[in-house]
Amino acid sequence: MCTKCPIRKRIVLIIAIIITFFSVLTILLSDSDEQDVQSSTKPVISVSTYTLYEAAHAIAADTLDIRSIIPLGSDAHMFSPNPMQVAEISRSALFVYNGAGFETWAESLKPTLPKSTHVIDMSTHVALLKTKEGAPDPHYWLDIDNMIRMTQTLEAEFIRLSPSNEPLYIKNATAYIAMLQKLKTDYAAELKTCRSRTLVSNHNAFGYLAHANHFDNISIIGLSSDAQPSAQIIARVISLVKEHAIKTIFFEELINDNVAQTIAKESGAHAESLQPLENISEDELKSHQTYESIMRHNLAKLTQAMECR
Repeated sequence: MCTKCPIRKRIVLIIAIIITFFSVLTILLSDSDEQDVQSSTKPVISVSTYTLYEAAHAIAADTLDIRSIIPLGSDAHMFSPNPMQVAEISRSALFVYNGAGFETWAESLKPTLPKSTHVIDMSTHVALLKTKEGAPDPHYWLDIDNMIRMTQTLEAEFIRLSPSNEPLYIKNATAYIAMLQKLKTDYAAELKTCRSRTLVSNHNAFGYLAHANHFDNISIIGLSSDAQPSAQIIARVISLVKEHAIKTIFFEELINDNVAQTIAKESGAHAESLQPLENISEDELKSHQTYESIMRHNLAKLTQAMECR
């Protein structure tokens, strides 16, 4: 009788299992590689903010793989990419970020990216405003003229990346810009004659909106959404609101509104949200909200709050 036969059978079985495992793994990896190749047939465009994503998608349609880095519903000021997101940016043909200090992580990331990833700081292609402290205000997309400049910059870059799609990009960019120009005309008409021309908000996100429509802009805190105002600043704003009979304190959606609510309560004003379009929520995405629809919603709130006619 063969005393070693059971051992040999076990060894053969183990070897067979190992061979089968690696065969299946090889097939799976091959399928995965094939899928990666298929998905990479379109140039990948990584963008940092929602407004960049919408403009890019409006121009490129499905000819480019447009990817937004900042997750829906998150505070864009506080976001920092994880290693997987950094790797995704590194594999992109183009990385477009807002700039002007909006993404504190982007400037340090730029030198680490490969030469194959072209980088655009969109703030160098728009008209920037500065705060009272002299810092550039990064919320420039709320000036519709800047959204037009952003669209034109993306259009030119996409034509460089994919020249065969130039007619489509020109057509789509022209249509998107026409929508923006109509929106700008409507803002000018609706906000031309208002009883109040002072816009008070909890966070200095609406400077461009105020400047473009000839409003005085008063913010309780500065450019950083997580800053906390002192008791003296809150008292000064309450006094100003009472003095000028301001009826509405605006607060930014997606961040804490406690300060705005407090000032509204103490001054007898009403607290109302405005969407600064730094990001959008999942609910807004599901309900097909866009730059235009959100800006029109903001316009309706401004018209009522400023008592425009």
